[in-house]
Amino acid sequence: GEGGAPSFRFDCTGPDLAVTQFGVTRLLDIRKNEPVADSAGSALPEGAALMGLATDKSEPNLVPASAVRNATLGWDMTIRLPKTDPTFAGLPRAKFVTLFTTGFTLAATLDKADRRIIAAFVRQCRGE
Repeated sequence: GEGGAPSFRFDCTGPDLAVTQFGVTRLLDIRKNEPVADSAGSALPEGAALMGLATDKSEPNLVPASAVRNATLGWDMTIRLPKTDPTFAGLPRAKFVTLFTTGFTLAATLDKADRRIIAAFVRQCRGE
């Protein structure tokens, strides 16, 4: 993301929707109540590998995420959701979107132009 904004990727090419956030930092292993290092180290513990799609109109439903080290800092985390996910379907009406994690979470603000683009993507992804 530019200017510190979060960077998300929504990939609709497979049977499910894959949603990725790049450079997630300050994660917490909730099973051990311990912080997870943002730089060099091993795999992300299961207790920290949780993420959920959320907007101003929905609450996050944290689900297990896959994670790989980001080349710069933190983790690139991905969740898979059904293309019928209600939060995804509601994106065209949202004022902000975020991928809620066990760490530092920022929201991306959506304006009318963003919502038009998102609406077309959601319709195409859902086969509407």
